[in-house]
Amino acid sequence: MSSDAPFSQFTDFVTSSDELERITGTPLPQIIAKELFGLDQMCRDFIAKSTFCLIASANPGGHLDISPRGDPEGFVNVLSDTLIAIPDRPGNKRVDTFHNVLLDSRVSLIFFLPGKLETLRLRGTARICKDSDLLDSMAINNRSPKLALVIHVETVFAHCPKCVIRANLWRPEEWPDSSDLPNMNAMMVKHAKIDKTPDEWFESLKGTGELDLY
Repeated sequence: MSSDAPFSQFTDFVTSSDELERITGTPLPQIIAKELFGLDQMCRDFIAKSTFCLIASANPGGHLDISPRGDPEGFVNVLSDTLIAIPDRPGNKRVDTFHNVLLDSRVSLIFFLPGKLETLRLRGTARICKDSDLLDSMAINNRSPKLALVIHVETVFAHCPKCVIRANLWRPEEWPDSSDLPNMNAMMVKHAKIDKTPDEWFESLKGTGELDLY
């Protein structure tokens, strides 16, 4: 199948950087200048309070992945101006990010802070670390993570709040009603063709410890 085939219903595309900039305009010089090559104190403080981030990674075949990470305030260890560490808590064991990093160390992250409109974007290279001292420093409820992602920061910058404002991300009174959407258990049973009801699947997960947070 041609790479253009999925888009055949459309005919008018942007195909060059010059055309793109004619449509969007170019950023102010200050917008370019705000990109840093390490974490200053404001960036360190933001990360220290963040409770949620997204990590983007890719394998050499160009397949991309975005994985969420969340924990209490301060879960990301800021080790220096150019080094951070993120604990790997129990999950679904796919570890897509780790598989990607083993083949291509480049990662990109965006940090969120509940109630804060701005976000923080970071790009760097990563390694999967099993250093016991580092892992023990990230313990919660006396349970240390088995691994951590250590990231060398190459660039970082604050992202403007417009998208968060438009999404009403921190305004519960503006959130859409999602009560009619299936939960994860129902989606798993459907998508993985599991011969159980959603409730039965949930109970089976509890019995094997798959739902443990730490």
